[in-house]
Amino acid sequence: MTVTFSWRILMFVNALYGVIGHAPAAEIATTVQAERIVERHIQIHRTFVGTTMPPRRSVIGSAVDGRIVELLVREGEAVQTGQVLARLRTGTLQIELRRAQAEHDLRNQELLELDNGSRPEEIDRAKAIVNGVQAKLDYTTKRLQRARRTYENGEAVTLDQLEEAISQSSAAKQDLIAAQADYEMARKGPRQEKIAQATARVAVQLALIRQIEDRIALHTLKAPFDGYVVVRHNEVGGWAMAGKPVVEMIELNPIEIEVFVSEDFVTHVHRGMSATISLEALQGKHLTGEVVYVVPQADLRSRTFPVKIQLTNPIENDQPLIKAGMFARVTLSSESQQKRMLVPKDSLVLQGEQRLIYLIQPANNSSGPHRVRPVPVELGVAEGEWIEISGNIKAGELVVVKGNERLRPQQTVSIAP
Repeated sequence: MTVTFSWRILMFVNALYGVIGHAPAAEIATTVQAERIVERHIQIHRTFVGTTMPPRRSVIGSAVDGRIVELLVREGEAVQTGQVLARLRTGTLQIELRRAQAEHDLRNQELLELDNGSRPEEIDRAKAIVNGVQAKLDYTTKRLQRARRTYENGEAVTLDQLEEAISQSSAAKQDLIAAQADYEMARKGPRQEKIAQATARVAVQLALIRQIEDRIALHTLKAPFDGYVVVRHNEVGGWAMAGKPVVEMIELNPIEIEVFVSEDFVTHVHRGMSATISLEALQGKHLTGEVVYVVPQADLRSRTFPVKIQLTNPIENDQPLIKAGMFARVTLSSESQQKRMLVPKDSLVLQGEQRLIYLIQPANNSSGPHRVRPVPVELGVAEGEWIEISGNIKAGELVVVKGNERLRPQQTVSIAP
């Protein structure tokens, strides 16, 4: 029994010595391939998804109430600026217009009569009247003189006859003054005040005509720009109400694409820069557009900024190739090159939602092993087989590019030549 117990103690001691007294077996190094982190200037490219949008959209409504007598366009039809889209009934207004135009002609003729002044015949007539009245005045004056001498000499002239001669002479003088005034008026023509009054009456009547014409114009709906009709809200015979839509149209050439650019890239975007556009509906056909404006207000939920890109819309079979509402991909490139850290894409390791790279820590001595250290990184733009990263890294450090799938922190590695 004592021998058995001693044997068990000896076995325990030997086992304990094997754990404590002996050095662990040497770790086998994993062979990997490595590349150095490089730092160089790159042009940043970023692709965003967007939607094709019409630069202008107009819902054309009636400014007045009325019956639609003509609706001259249909959905999908191309229209030109100023083209008539629809007409409302204007029969009563046309009658008012003709009456106002006739009155305007009358006022014009009255003004023309005043502007032309007196005719030569009228002046001659006035002059003849003056001469006749002058002759009558001479006759009555001499008759008065004879009557006065006769009366003073006591001859057969009564006082009534003398007073009658005096009255006739005085009346002849007044007639002469009136005839001379008429002659001067005929010679000088109408007064400027009369001409001004007639001119004002013509202007008032012309304004009335313009007012009626403007009311008639409100009954005619025209296209405000070149575009395409997309909706008809009414039909011939329908009643158009003031403020209610009749036709809706959009502009499609040029066409715009709206994208939402992240805040980390929007500082590289400015008006006038070019953009490459790919439309899935056109089977990946690439087009070139231009940034027309950048909205300086971000969407507070997505932290993105609206950017509009404009491009010429190709026309095929009399129809715009790019329609409103198409899905588009827009690639924007920074014009200035930025200094960035780059690693091969194969060096990236995904752990959950985190992206890592494994940096190689040099051995402490020439014979010692190399070990790896995981470093979390943030990704940037890609350039071929290389990708921009940022994190606790330095240019020139070695990063594992092959054999990194099963590496552990501080694992020993050997670098393949």
